[in-house]
Amino acid sequence: MEQLSMWQLVFSAAVVTVAFAVRGGTGFGGGAIAVPLLALVFPVQVTVPVVTVLNMLSSIGQGVVDWRSIVWREIRRILPGSLLGVFLGVWLLTLFDPQPLGRALGIFVVLYAVYAMVFAGRTPVIPARWMLPVAAVTSLAAGVIGSLFGGAAGPVYVIYLNSVRLGKDAFRVTITTIMLFQGLTRIAGYAMLGLYNEQTLLLLAAALPMVIVGSWLGARVVRQFDPVLFNRAVGAVLLVSGMALIFK
Repeated sequence: MEQLSMWQLVFSAAVVTVAFAVRGGTGFGGGAIAVPLLALVFPVQVTVPVVTVLNMLSSIGQGVVDWRSIVWREIRRILPGSLLGVFLGVWLLTLFDPQPLGRALGIFVVLYAVYAMVFAGRTPVIPARWMLPVAAVTSLAAGVIGSLFGGAAGPVYVIYLNSVRLGKDAFRVTITTIMLFQGLTRIAGYAMLGLYNEQTLLLLAAALPMVIVGSWLGARVVRQFDPVLFNRAVGAVLLVSGMALIFK
């Protein structure tokens, strides 16, 4: 923390605020934005555990407010594969050095950014007979991706949940609840790896005010945006950050 320049501190604060404004307005996407941008300043093994805790705290706040809208049927379908993916992703995290992991994150973020800009929130319709297999595959993939890269798990869940055709509030609080369960499991895994040290705890304490401000902005501002233009704008930001990580 002491070695960061003023511009790095301002940049990091802005990233956390914007990321959790997006999460507060949509129910997902905070990690997908925060992790690749913060990884330009901090190592991935520091960024991922910090953003995971911030996401979990945000999930608790949103889940408490709207818990009556949670669709538990979909959570029961998704949770087993998701938890299995989390354990696999945490294990894979121990195998990579910071620099190759950062480049791998950059490649993944670029691919996701292209997807976000092309589909712009319009996920393809999945036939009913494929719903259960798609739920299993997407939940496993989301668990691995969330644990390994600390973000973009939410958008992977969207592939399945959009096909279920949930209402707006039910969709947002259901995906938030799934991310809460996943986050708790990931935090336990990261703690066992010793990734929560003095530096990560200081970053958590410094980031909490920005999470609160961002969540407030998301609930009152982001929800008013046109979803197609909004997804394309987010995709463009992620494309730039992913390219920066690849060539960092």
